Amino acid sequence: MNNIHLSILGSKQFSNILNELEFSNILNPSYQPNYSDKEILVKIIFAENLKIKEVKDSLLKNHPIILFVSSKDYFKKNRLKLLNFHVGLEIPIEILSFKEILNILITKYNFFKKSAIIIRDYKIDYNERSITHNKVKIKVKLTEKELELILALKNKNGLNKSFLLKSIWKYNSDLDTHAFETHLHRLRKKIKKHFQDKNFIIEKNSLYYLTN
Repeated sequence: MNNIHLSILGSKQFSNILNELEFSNILNPSYQPNYSDKEILVKIIFAENLKIKEVKDSLLKNHPIILFVSSKDYFKKNRLKLLNFHVGLEIPIEILSFKEILNILITKYNFFKKSAIIIRDYKIDYNERSITHNKVKIKVKLTEKELELILALKNKNGLNKSFLLKSIWKYNSDLDTHAFETHLHRLRKKIKKHFQDKNFIIEKNSLYYLTN
């Protein structure tokens, strides 16, 4: 992650923790460098330690943002709307979960910048929200959650159901598993119907993967 720069607002302690874990490229919050196309600034905001105006101003910037709050009620109370590259997380959170969510956020952001990515024999188009196969002349539309699920599972290490709920549905971590299973079932059915691929997403030892 050498081209990822983290700017942490509202928690010096979290900066120290990441430094101890040898996270590189942690910036002073006031530092505003000129970035090249290959560099990404991610803002990590501890929202309740800042004035609400500062939080809202940060959300206007075109950067990937992770907001930490003690309760998801913070977003409703302050009428904050999280956009495509904003993720709201309740604390405390395990550092490994943070790293995984950060990776997913960067994948989504890079995907948006490129518009399309290749996964196996498939091409995923973010702007059109569609998927095509290089051997089948058909373009299949994806829902927003189906697209995010595919991007999350681009991680080759496999992800469990609880983590996918938290990362894809952002701060709605209490969403029941039925909703996740419904989205997963519909996506699998769609891929099988149009591309005859019944193993697009597999489950092994409670982890979900895109097949190689």
